[in-house]
Amino acid sequence: MREPHIILQTWPFNCLTCQHAWESVYEAWHADDGHGGQVVTWRHKGTASMPPWIDPSCPFCSSLRVKTLPPGTRPPAGEEENEAPIVPRQRRP
Repeated sequence: MREPHIILQTWPFNCLTCQHAWESVYEAWHADDGHGGQVVTWRHKGTASMPPWIDPSCPFCSSLRVKTLPPGTRPPAGEEENEAPIVPRQRRP
């Protein structure tokens, strides 16, 4: 069995509740499964994790209404991980 091939991927996220946007870095570990196939396991902050698109939650409001964007795309301009979110205006009746 070969050593795993590790790829660092930056995944952008956008909360559909509070509009908070952020990025997280994941490690994708690609390895042989011992039967001629490939298996990918994920790590986030050094700990085994689910893939980035499985049940992400917003670090700002804890909402589970989070959109995962493909690696390499950028969250909306002006949003950084530690900035306050842009709150959409309420419609007037």
